[in-house]
Amino acid sequence: MQISHSEQINATFEILWILLLDKVQHPDNTIKEITHVEVLQKYDDGILRQMHTLGMTIRERITIDEQNKIIRFDLIENPMFTGYFINKIEDSDEKLTLIYEQNWIPITPQARELETKFPQILIKGVQEMKELAEKQ
Repeated sequence: MQISHSEQINATFEILWILLLDKVQHPDNTIKEITHVEVLQKYDDGILRQMHTLGMTIRERITIDEQNKIIRFDLIENPMFTGYFINKIEDSDEKLTLIYEQNWIPITPQARELETKFPQILIKGVQEMKELAEKQ
């Protein structure tokens, strides 16, 4: 299922980008459903991360592309889903828009049940990040 949500953010790019980078290693700060996070490996352009949420273990290869204002989270060896998640910042007329896009394809019946929870989690995640950025 492909879902996305965006919010206009009243903060500087620098503040929002720093918060998104922090979310790479600490997603549980803005997504309450995440119960455990572990950085397994670091790369020049990102990390390999494992986390627990909704009864699943999720392993992701995260690629950070500051030039294009995108952070991409690719699922690795997931038994329930294939796909990716993107955080991106669009900047037009000095206004920032934060976009979260999730494109996870379920590959089991249990995954189809879980995916009904994703839209609300995604929207709340963007709203939490907006609140954090605008408090700075």
